[in-house]
Amino acid sequence: MAAFGILFLLSLWLSLARAADNEYQFNFNPYAPVAGNLSGFGNFGYIYQPDNYAQYRFGWPGLIYKVNLWLQLCGGLDAYYTDNLAQADTLELRPFGGAKLFVPNKAQIYLYNFTRYEYRDTVNLDTHDWSGYGRIRSRFGVEVPLTSRDRAWAPKTTYAFTDVEPFYRFDCDKWDPVRVRGGFGYVVSDKIRVELIYTANFTRSTPGSSLDYTDNTIELNIRVGLSKGLLGTLLNPDE
Repeated sequence: MAAFGILFLLSLWLSLARAADNEYQFNFNPYAPVAGNLSGFGNFGYIYQPDNYAQYRFGWPGLIYKVNLWLQLCGGLDAYYTDNLAQADTLELRPFGGAKLFVPNKAQIYLYNFTRYEYRDTVNLDTHDWSGYGRIRSRFGVEVPLTSRDRAWAPKTTYAFTDVEPFYRFDCDKWDPVRVRGGFGYVVSDKIRVELIYTANFTRSTPGSSLDYTDNTIELNIRVGLSKGLLGTLLNPDE
């Protein structure tokens, strides 16, 4: 596992050196029980790209319904206000819905696919014109505890994760973008987890061009469960 960490940090440094743009994010994700297997969540964040924009994210309401150990259904609404440096500011409304599938196993390693449909509806705040399109995003991921099996996902332990997420846009009939993520997390308690995440972004400069590596995202993510054991129930359903 130490070798994995060294390789991850090396690839991160090389990617940051190559990229034209680096984006920095801070996200706060609270989770709360609603009733039975239904839970609510939020996604509140600040996103900053020094040469282009600052963005504020308000994701609420969000709902997760735990069907069983291997299936969760979710939906909600995200809103983004973007303060652009060189063009008009925008407000985006993004309703979404989808399903998260887990592969149950006794190794405490979490394999999953999270596929959702979302509609991006954006208004130019100078002209007040709206534009929008739908897309499907499908994340294939794995999360691995960096401890013994009997201590996996317990407080004061660490874990690593990686995933790839292609996006299919219906407006141009293309896969764009594709994101590759990796990172480390720390289980502070049964109510709090902290994650440091690196994402490499691959996009198309024009609809007919190929996917090119364009920029990086560095993200600090804080997850907070507002009741005891809720994070483990949602993020590690075998528990």
